[in-house]
Amino acid sequence: METFNTILLVILVALSLILTAYVWTFQPNSLRSDQIVTEEPKTLDGEVKQLADIVQPEHVYVHNNNKHFIFSAKKKEQAFEEELAQWTLTNTRTNSLDELPETSIELVYPVAVSYSQLNALFQVEGGENVTSNLGDGVFNRVYLKPNEDNTTSLIFVNENQEDPLGDVVTATAARSIIDIMNDGDLISALPLSDKNAWNQIYLPNSIQVNDSNVRSETISRSVFADIYMEEPSVRGSDQYIDTNRLKSVQFKNNGQAASYNFLNSSSARMGTTNRADQLQAALNTINSHKGWTNDFNLFAVNGEGSYTFQFRMVRNGYPIFQTNGLSLLSIRMVSNLPDPVSYERTLLHLSATGKSDGAKTLEAQDVLEWLEENQYNKRDIQDVAIGYMLEENDTSAIYKYHMRPSWFVKSQGEWEEVETSDTGGES
Repeated sequence: METFNTILLVILVALSLILTAYVWTFQPNSLRSDQIVTEEPKTLDGEVKQLADIVQPEHVYVHNNNKHFIFSAKKKEQAFEEELAQWTLTNTRTNSLDELPETSIELVYPVAVSYSQLNALFQVEGGENVTSNLGDGVFNRVYLKPNEDNTTSLIFVNENQEDPLGDVVTATAARSIIDIMNDGDLISALPLSDKNAWNQIYLPNSIQVNDSNVRSETISRSVFADIYMEEPSVRGSDQYIDTNRLKSVQFKNNGQAASYNFLNSSSARMGTTNRADQLQAALNTINSHKGWTNDFNLFAVNGEGSYTFQFRMVRNGYPIFQTNGLSLLSIRMVSNLPDPVSYERTLLHLSATGKSDGAKTLEAQDVLEWLEENQYNKRDIQDVAIGYMLEENDTSAIYKYHMRPSWFVKSQGEWEEVETSDTGGES
């Protein structure tokens, strides 16, 4: 009996120690849940952009005394655009005009912009209460007219209307543009066409643009694929497919470009979501994974009802062109769907810039001669731009790409490089 009591006492003491230790180490669920680490959103480590960051003018022309000019440097042009975005626009309303001012600064956008988005690009007094009364129209040109009282009148025009001046939006800013128009550092520009059309394309007679060599990194395939699928059932070198086979991600150009497709897009209900809403949805989608890995501008919009938005990489204010599309980001939205049904993009990230090889002189005469040699009708030319041709740089193991300044011409929706003595004229 004495032995039994001893054993029982030992067991009770052991249980007491165990229960004491449990009480000391016990942690309520409410406290334990606070320590649960939530998974970070999957991103491409780029930036988040606002509408004003990606919707910007492609050209800025200065018209004065029946002569035409452009800024001598992109940095000056960009500084002017940044200042303009801070102006407060008053008395913003719909209007009609008989003619456009001969003395003005003209901003040309590569795509039409909805008036409902005006307050995202400019500081409109009254905000959405004013822009909501401007109707469903769009604009792609803005004219700034200097007034005698040192204010500036703004005229928003849609050149694609049958009567562009019959339905415009006008506003006033308490700022002056006289000093800019009289800047002696402006470069003279030549009209592309001999006709005195108000929607003319102007080419600088002669301008110098520095080339540059750049470093680059490629976003990994798995990083991009993981944004849209957690457990792909097929994981090949160039294609991932999810378990339900409703999504696929494909890669091309040695993994430097990717495309995502929602394979059941036909099930989406077609609604009444307008283009402005779909553009904002596209912007939100790319922001959700910090997909702006370079600077991009909206350069094209295609479709009716469901729209495809194409963004082009820009550097130093100039658009970048590349033969395999490595400077493009394209996303297609469908009404009533928050996510894209297709998303094609470059995975190339251009980083540090190396030493420039020097400045290249670009002349308007080269464009005019090239158009004549290739038998282009000037009426068929939709746009002419100075940009960079992105090429592989074989002379450096660090700076893998070379950005060469060149002329580019847009016709029938396609861009082509102007062939000169030192270019190949690639599309």
